[in-house]
Amino acid sequence: MASEEASLSLLDHYARRLPLTEGRLPSLSGDQLAKLRRLWRLLLSEFDTASALPVLFSLAHAPAAGAASDVDDLAALSFEPLVSLGSKADKDNSPTPPRAAAAATPTKDSPVSGGWLSWMPGSRSSPSATPAANTGTSTPAPSGDGPEVARLQSETVQEYINRSNAAGADLDTLAAPLVPPNFKPLFGQPDLSRSFSAAFWQAATQMRDPDSWVLRFLRARKWDVDQAFDMIRKTLAWRVGQAIDEVAYFGESKLHYHTMRTGLAFACTTDRLGCPVYVVRVRVNVANNRNILAIKRFLCWQLETSQLLAANSDGRVTILFDLSDVTRENIDLGLVRMLITLLSNYFPETLGIMILFVNSWFFWGLWTVIAPFIDPVVKSKIVMVRATREITSYIDLDQLPSELGGKKPFHYSYIHPTSEENACMADAVARQAAECEYVAATSDYERATRQWLAQPEDTNGADLSSAR
Repeated sequence: MASEEASLSLLDHYARRLPLTEGRLPSLSGDQLAKLRRLWRLLLSEFDTASALPVLFSLAHAPAAGAASDVDDLAALSFEPLVSLGSKADKDNSPTPPRAAAAATPTKDSPVSGGWLSWMPGSRSSPSATPAANTGTSTPAPSGDGPEVARLQSETVQEYINRSNAAGADLDTLAAPLVPPNFKPLFGQPDLSRSFSAAFWQAATQMRDPDSWVLRFLRARKWDVDQAFDMIRKTLAWRVGQAIDEVAYFGESKLHYHTMRTGLAFACTTDRLGCPVYVVRVRVNVANNRNILAIKRFLCWQLETSQLLAANSDGRVTILFDLSDVTRENIDLGLVRMLITLLSNYFPETLGIMILFVNSWFFWGLWTVIAPFIDPVVKSKIVMVRATREITSYIDLDQLPSELGGKKPFHYSYIHPTSEENACMADAVARQAAECEYVAATSDYERATRQWLAQPEDTNGADLSSAR
């Protein structure tokens, strides 16, 4: 079966609706299982001996001055300026609320989703520079450097809601913090460091089985155990340095409001293999409307939370770039490079396929500039299509959103979060009980793994399920 699958192209899998099983549970070969065991031995040894990993760019606590001066790759993804996003806007006490956009009303048959699943222009209140909510056109780039420009480029969702409430805007939101501010790391970890094991379990338990998370790195490094181990170490150092657990905890509240509201990306369907599909509407992207660091945090948050949608697809997602009607102002090489860096280095094997829907001559010339920066593994998963009928090789027509020529009715308006929907996060007693259960589960899994590794190797893989 494995040899037959190895001979199939990605398109063959989609044409036959045949899930990918090579190198995945429960279809490991004897050699792959042996390498998984070896990698676990290295990881458990690191659990016992590794030094604590520093949090370099905390959202909740100020890091030590100069903490990242010698960590170039982490500094390149720094969120430090976003810790105080909107500070200029806070100083401006203008009572004028943003003017309502001329938002089109969705039909009664159009599903509307909210929260972290997807984003489209708000249907109730939005900055005056924004066009009608259902057009999907870009917001003109601001001019000058006044307070309104500062707000557009840096204001977070929490700050926008605070300002709108203070100005009397008609928002069904509360002035209270959207998320309780007293973030506490799992496993009783310190505010500004995490142990290697705590960082590992926080990342690996996003999958149904931590083995699935570990196997991602083996596949990404072509089953070279030492390289996979090194990649995991670097990934966990990056995750802790960037405080990804805090990014997930604070969620939308600390993300860039304009990016959330204008419909840059949304997940509203699945492809032919069951992977969630994220649609990225490039035409709404204008780099001058936000700080590049804002988009970095947005991408990290989106990739991190995508795993909640991808439980049935081994953590894989499909990204569909809608490049129709793009212009020069919509192209942002910094954003492209950032996404490729995240997918290649820190979220390996998360990308199932990337579909580039191109009907603009402008992009074809740009492709020669972008292509050299793309990791060969990522590039092998990129397909270009020119028409809706070509997209249906990967996404069924009844699952393709209508704005892309499909038959799935979908309208999304960004629904502002409220503190009420996160009320359970303030229940300290329930949190402690849930965390105790979580810690006990990871301890049981670790203990079972150590017992599994102490057994003689079973090359048929039967002990993988029986011992763990």
